[in-house]
Amino acid sequence: MPEPAIGLRLDVALDPDADAAELEHATSQLREELLELDLERVDRPTEPAPPGSRGLEVAALGTLIVGAGRGAIGPVLTAVQSWIARRSSRSVKITIDGDSLELTNASHEDQRRLVESFLARHSP
Repeated sequence: MPEPAIGLRLDVALDPDADAAELEHATSQLREELLELDLERVDRPTEPAPPGSRGLEVAALGTLIVGAGRGAIGPVLTAVQSWIARRSSRSVKITIDGDSLELTNASHEDQRRLVESFLARHSP
C-alpha cells in the first residue's frame, strides 16, 4: 500500500531589497531542483490573490506546494538546505500541517538540530 501524500508549503524569501522578478526566478530555480526528486508534485499555489493585494501576489511568487510521501521530507529538506547554502540571502519556511521550520544560512550545526527535530515530528 503506497504511503499517503502530505503537503509541504515552501515560502521562499530573499533579501529585503529583492524585487518580484528576483523572487520569481529564485523560486523557479528551487522548483526545478525539487522536480529532480521523486515527488508527486511541485506546484505554485492556485488560489488567486484578492483584488488590490499586490503584496499577496508577490508572496505567491515565492510559494511552492510540494506533494510527497512522508519519506520524501528528508530529501526535500536536504535539497532546500543545499539551495540556500549557495546564496546567503535566501531563506525558506517549510510548513507541514501548521508546523513550520525556517531554514536560513545559519550554522551547519544549528540547521542540523532544527532539521532533526522537524523530521522526528513528521517522518514515518
